[in-house]
Amino acid sequence: MQSRTPAYDNPWKAWAAALIIARASAIIYDLCRSHDPQKPILRGNRICRYMGSVIRMKRRLMLLRMVAVMLLAVMAGLGPAPAVRAAIPRADLPADVAAWLALMPELAAAPAPPWLKAGARLTYHIMSAAREGDTTPAGESLVQYDVVSSDGTSVLAVAGIHVISDGMLAPVRDTGFIVGAPGVGEVWMNPAALSAAERHANQHISIAHVPMNVGGATIKAVRFESAEGVSRNVSVFEEATGVLLYRIQALGNLDTAKQNTVISEFVSMRQINPAWAGGSTPAWAAVDAMFKYEGTTAVNVGQGSPAIPLPLAMLGQIVYAAPTYACVRWETYMSGRKTEERYSLSPAAIPSGGIFLPPQALAVLRAGQALDADPTTGVTISVAQSPLVMDGKQLLTLVHQGRSFQRLYGYDCQSGMLIYFGESAQQGLAMVQTELKLTGVYGR
Repeated sequence: MQSRTPAYDNPWKAWAAALIIARASAIIYDLCRSHDPQKPILRGNRICRYMGSVIRMKRRLMLLRMVAVMLLAVMAGLGPAPAVRAAIPRADLPADVAAWLALMPELAAAPAPPWLKAGARLTYHIMSAAREGDTTPAGESLVQYDVVSSDGTSVLAVAGIHVISDGMLAPVRDTGFIVGAPGVGEVWMNPAALSAAERHANQHISIAHVPMNVGGATIKAVRFESAEGVSRNVSVFEEATGVLLYRIQALGNLDTAKQNTVISEFVSMRQINPAWAGGSTPAWAAVDAMFKYEGTTAVNVGQGSPAIPLPLAMLGQIVYAAPTYACVRWETYMSGRKTEERYSLSPAAIPSGGIFLPPQALAVLRAGQALDADPTTGVTISVAQSPLVMDGKQLLTLVHQGRSFQRLYGYDCQSGMLIYFGESAQQGLAMVQTELKLTGVYGR
């Protein structure tokens, strides 16, 4: 039977094609969704479309900015990972990781770099431009990867994005998570494999050891470049650590009607050190456990118009539970109408604002305790000085504070279950206020 898939004369050409197909598919998917006015482009956007012409106009302006940034994030490989990859981490690796494994088979058995462990955070500046060489970005953001789990089988990291607008960081958005092999992932590669990577070079892909300036210091790096048609991909990894330093993905050239370039640049890497040792998933956070949160969201755009609270509900279902994290599928309903569905990871090792706090955290956290301060974004995490009281019970409350937002996560002091979520966020000229309370637990 004749194959319906393209036949390639060598694995390097297949590798380049896999990268292009993966990127193009993600872009086409988001562009198609953008034509449906009932489906917001940015997952997690809580601004309602039914609050008058002023709000609609500002929402559209914000969406235009966010669509551009989320599009470049998808092109850079930052899109939310499907639940199947969480449930079977190694069985369905992302196309980019599979392409690296096809190019360099030794990566399949390679161990993770020593720094790639739970709590590691990598920050990247991502910029899109109309064409390669442009210095004025059409959209830009900071993206942070927090490693949740790293074992001999797979590596998982949550991804959060701060859109940069007028020089200011917007509130962080949960964009899901990435899955990789220990030897290679979206932003890492095994250093031993890099040291001999040039043996995989041929007419379709160039691989070279090059010097690179990072923060004023010259370091040794390995540069991969491939081109297929009007697409060009370049990835540069530090030779000693395997950290991705630079990536450029260009679609189109001077002879094509449309051109787009996405550039990812390494900013920093650090280890988040939580106040508790280790961390384990609570017994109640089991597969099929469901949680219902209900409350309101309101948008105030000033100009004398009062904020109108609208009913908001979120349904969470645990679709996979591991010893150190749980994967939750979230559905959001605005005024009774479903507006989004997404997946997120709740880790036990770091204070991420997930659906639970581990028993190890409950045993040691104290009022007013500082947990983390990110030097790049300025976001701090601490335990509230005064605990929230709900239905006569005190909640252990974590405060996530940024320049443009504050989020409160209230947890039951005995079980560690998330009971309350509150957010105040500045989005452009609008102030968004959201409150949600746990109203039902099912399937336990």
